[in-house]
Amino acid sequence: MKRIIAAALACLTWCAASAQEKVYLWPNKVGPGSEKVKATQTIAERSPIPGQQNRAVSGVTEPYYEVFAPPASAANTQRSLLVIPGGAYQRVVIDTEGYDYVQGYTDAGYTVFVLTYRTPNDGHKNASLVPLQDAQRAMRLIRANAETYGISPFRIGVMGSSAGGHVAASLATRFGEETYKPVDSADKDKDGNWTSAKPAFQFLIYPVITMQDGTHAGSRTALLGAKPSQKDKDAASCELLVTAATPPAFIVCATDDKSVPPYTNAIAYWKAMSDKSAKCELHIFPESGHGFGVLNAYGTAAQWQPLSIEWLKTYLK
Repeated sequence: MKRIIAAALACLTWCAASAQEKVYLWPNKVGPGSEKVKATQTIAERSPIPGQQNRAVSGVTEPYYEVFAPPASAANTQRSLLVIPGGAYQRVVIDTEGYDYVQGYTDAGYTVFVLTYRTPNDGHKNASLVPLQDAQRAMRLIRANAETYGISPFRIGVMGSSAGGHVAASLATRFGEETYKPVDSADKDKDGNWTSAKPAFQFLIYPVITMQDGTHAGSRTALLGAKPSQKDKDAASCELLVTAATPPAFIVCATDDKSVPPYTNAIAYWKAMSDKSAKCELHIFPESGHGFGVLNAYGTAAQWQPLSIEWLKTYLK
């Protein structure tokens, strides 16, 4: 009940931002390995709260990002953020873990890119790789067009929530993995060098991290199948992939998260980062459960977005 009341009050003053541009990731719109997929993109409204949208996009074969520039009244920091919504690797929860984040960051001078990506449950070739393919391609497109967007190519971060947190952490730990063949100059330059897909920093919000026991079972099944091998689980467990080169992370979760246990996910990633001397800050709030975003967070958890902005200003100049 507290969460519903808090969200309803927040909706009274919340104004959704409008995208300035929509950019398809791939030259022919359809992602690699999705040419024969018969899925049709649909959007379903799931919100029980009047005035608050909570749409889920499914059946994506033509992934894209939408561009949200900071207002003229905000000092442009030249920082930018690729936002990857969650959805248990079965859908893309575009409002509560995408658009709802935009205003807080654009008002702080960020350019925000909200990604609508392919999920592995629609029959794509190399299904377990398609979310990471789209994340890598989005990061490269943004970096290749940084001057056009008025941002620094060295200040592009990634943000993900829930299963989107797993995509974001995968990008942060597997940015150098060749998941698709280059398609244009945004991927490789004339000398054959890959454009880096490495984010400058990562914001992980109640993230799925591991694919071992203790993960979100629905996300693992959608990504790796009902009976994944130990090799496949290890290859997709982000806490096992951290190195000293992993970009700095700001992690948020709640103690009462019953869907994605913090100990085996957020805390495991923080420990792995700490063990490798990679910069990391973890906030474990006492309540808000799972999927709270910004509008449904309550108690001290309601401060997580301003804290993320302050962390970036303080520790990453």
